[in-house]
Amino acid sequence: MAPPLPAIVTPHDQLLARRLAVAGRLLRTAADAELAQHGIAAAGVGVLLRLVDQDGLTQAQLARLQSVEAPTMCRLIDRLVRDGMVERQADPQDRRATRVYLTAQGRETAARGAAVVADLEAHAFADLEEDEAEVLAALLDRVIDRMAPGVRA
Repeated sequence: MAPPLPAIVTPHDQLLARRLAVAGRLLRTAADAELAQHGIAAAGVGVLLRLVDQDGLTQAQLARLQSVEAPTMCRLIDRLVRDGMVERQADPQDRRATRVYLTAQGRETAARGAAVVADLEAHAFADLEEDEAEVLAALLDRVIDRMAPGVRA
């Protein structure tokens, strides 16, 4: 067996974008593992939690809020419908739009998912003081706003 490679810090390792990507990947992997025990993926919980906040959003609204393309959201909603978490209903004011509503099972799963995500977030940011977490959140919001599609200043 080959000896482990020495830890080498390269300029690539110092990039903020790389650190953000690694942190995001680690959080997503942990969230997926925890949420899988409840039979749902992190992306599904995100949609369910959006619907807890405002039930009856259109698929297009959900796609925008979750920062995904419409076909990706459509497939995700297909899975949530199949699993009994949500149901689609035609929009009575706009025949082109489909609204998405939580089922009772979807509400229960959203509550369990929210608890898992809260525990994971508490663990991930346990070493940050409250004011540090607030600064980090504000900085990440600025990066997200800058990098949102269509923003190029």
